[in-house]
Amino acid sequence: MELQETISALGIVPAHVKTAVLLSAIAYSTHVKADLDKHLPGWSLLWEGYETVDGNFGFIAADPTGELYGLAFRGSLPPSDIFKNWDAFANWILEDLDVISMATWHYTTYGMASISAGANRAFNNVASMKDRLRSGSSGIYNFLKTRVVSQNKRLIITGHSLGGNIANVYTSYFVTALQREGIRYDGTYLFTFAAPAAGDMAFATDLDNKVPNAWHYENVNDVIPKFPVVSTMIMASLLYVPSPSSEDIMIIYDGYQMSLRDGYLLLTGLLYSLGYMQQALHYVLFNTYLDTRYLHNTLTDYFNQLGAQHALAKYAGYLGVEVDAALLARSSMI
Repeated sequence: MELQETISALGIVPAHVKTAVLLSAIAYSTHVKADLDKHLPGWSLLWEGYETVDGNFGFIAADPTGELYGLAFRGSLPPSDIFKNWDAFANWILEDLDVISMATWHYTTYGMASISAGANRAFNNVASMKDRLRSGSSGIYNFLKTRVVSQNKRLIITGHSLGGNIANVYTSYFVTALQREGIRYDGTYLFTFAAPAAGDMAFATDLDNKVPNAWHYENVNDVIPKFPVVSTMIMASLLYVPSPSSEDIMIIYDGYQMSLRDGYLLLTGLLYSLGYMQQALHYVLFNTYLDTRYLHNTLTDYFNQLGAQHALAKYAGYLGVEVDAALLARSSMI
């Protein structure tokens, strides 16, 4: 964590990060081209995927010079009730995200790693995603290999929340797949915002080692990127003190009454043996103020505070990027 704190203190702003947070916001749009024109004038929408059965979505765009491309993932839109009751939240983490089981990840430089079964399913969804702009167009990998890699252009891969989780996994695949074809390319930039951990230490270390231009952003008051890493889930259980404090809020889970903090600890017990880990390279922590609308020791205020802290608006604000309020609202979970 020392490296993370040092980076935050220095206030380093890497090249392309402001563009990345805009691309991540546009991934939530229902009219990608219109929002691309509004927020990144001159950029061209080149590839737009069909939304998958699990709600995954991605698009590819290029800047006015044709030298910089962006691949942005939205990820799944969670059901609205996950921020209204603990049972729905816990089930979303354990079942819908499917972090309780893991899949072998073969796209590493050396050896193998593991990622969550949910991240693996999302990766397969986007890897096979079809382009809605042109019938018969190639998938993401072949499109990027032809239009970006072969022309030695630069590429941003990015996403917020579950979109960031997918961005991590897809970037790991993309870099290794090129290497295995004997293609040398070092133009990949990876930016994630509020992304839950996708895999174990082997996955995180491998990604750090093979993608030096990777930056990961976490609002300290955001619970979601602390999942499903046991050590940071324990930290999450201590947030928002003195209120809305998880220790002072009671819940019923699986028929048992307990504090919300005990609910967190129960989840850590289920995930302890799986060894999830976040990346270490360029992992930036920053602080934000609590939303003063949600400061009571109630479950409603707790989840509203959680949703407010997780919203992309916090990440765009930290980077000094202005995004249309209507577009930001689609990334909000309250």
